[in-house]
Amino acid sequence: MRKLLWVSSLLALMVPRPCEAQLSNLVPKLILEGITTAGGENPGLPHAGHFTLEDPTFGGSQAASQIGAVGQQAVLAVVTFNDRMRSQLANFPLGSSSGGFTYTFDPSTGAYIRSSSSFGPSFTERALTLGRRRASFGMNYQHTTFSSFGGEDLHNGSIAFYLPHTDCCNATVPPPSPLTPGFEGDWMEAALDISTTTDTFAFFANYGVTDRLDVGVAIPFTHVSLDTTVHATILRLATGAHSLVHTFATGQDVITKDFTSSGTASGVGDIVLRTKYSLYHKGSSAVAAALDLRLPSGDSDNLLGIGTTQGKMYVIASAESGMFSPHVNFGYTASGSGDKIGAYGVPVVGVSDEVNYAGGVDFIPAPQFTVTGDIIGRTLRGAGSVEAQTISLQYSANATSTTNPISGQPYRELAFTPGNLNLVLGAAGVKYNPTGNVLLTGSVLFPFTSGGLKSKVSFVLGVDIAFGQ
Repeated sequence: MRKLLWVSSLLALMVPRPCEAQLSNLVPKLILEGITTAGGENPGLPHAGHFTLEDPTFGGSQAASQIGAVGQQAVLAVVTFNDRMRSQLANFPLGSSSGGFTYTFDPSTGAYIRSSSSFGPSFTERALTLGRRRASFGMNYQHTTFSSFGGEDLHNGSIAFYLPHTDCCNATVPPPSPLTPGFEGDWMEAALDISTTTDTFAFFANYGVTDRLDVGVAIPFTHVSLDTTVHATILRLATGAHSLVHTFATGQDVITKDFTSSGTASGVGDIVLRTKYSLYHKGSSAVAAALDLRLPSGDSDNLLGIGTTQGKMYVIASAESGMFSPHVNFGYTASGSGDKIGAYGVPVVGVSDEVNYAGGVDFIPAPQFTVTGDIIGRTLRGAGSVEAQTISLQYSANATSTTNPISGQPYRELAFTPGNLNLVLGAAGVKYNPTGNVLLTGSVLFPFTSGGLKSKVSFVLGVDIAFGQ
């Protein structure tokens, strides 16, 4: 019964399913369009909508002149956060696709024998090739739940954005006319609670064309789930004495309300074509060059892919000494241009080039077991960091004031800082050979750095089967 349920779940995941909404822009759409206040259109009475881009007073989305410069800054903050989160979520590393069994030709016997007693690393690549006319097929299942972004918890409301009142109500001066009349000095705080999980089945196939050359393919099938709640709070910096000008319930003094949006998507992710060529192999030492070509086959609008082509070129060095086998990788990932315009026409970074490095050690406690440890590093060039910074909110002294604005107490909001972003993950795992050329694997991934989008622990389970003459 358990096997039947597992197979049924796998088949359900492989069939693409439409999601409720495009996941790539679900968060900014909820923050910038989904928060609504109660009331009518008369600015002197409770009135609705004026902290959002979708405002009934104007019959639809705001023009840039109606949002104003401060409003555009708020849109930029939200869209930039979303861009950095989506690009890293869809580009989370999968396990190594190298076969666990590698072979070399023994001229003394005229047969192929295993070239290593180790079953290889879990995430670092090793330089040994499969062997001529050898093939391996495998599958990894990876579950990831993301917990923080930019060092801030995704669930406790510490990631917050501040939306200014729309410049809409001055009868004498065309918008933008910030804080005139005075009740436009109220702000909206949007604190986030985001639950994001991915479940990926990655199918691998590798073939030894010659003793030196391997080719392979990795095809991921991914399920993404995104649940977002915005804890909205009206900050009555200007209308404290006129509490019902901005409220979430007509005729009632309500300043907090939750707004939610969720969606899921399933389907093929970005397919990876791979090749590895052995440059040097003597005794227990080996050096190889490799190329991975990532194709934009996944739906980037629903976080199933990154939306552009990537080429990763890297060098692999491996050795074996007794029960230990160390491996080192170093390379560079060149990314296509991708989408440089985010939601609401805001310029974004998109997908970055990367400097890639990894190191790992395999330990062989028994012939049927290999214990692995890896460190995987990525430097995302120009990706920048998104971290909390202190800001001040401008407002007038009261709801009828037309005097110069004053600054309120400091608040913390995520802001983009240009530069590179360094992401480092650790991994620990075990590989077990129960019979023949079948290999079972299990690993955990955990972050060493706090920047960017990260999970506490990711789990990877897999199976690898070798074939050949």
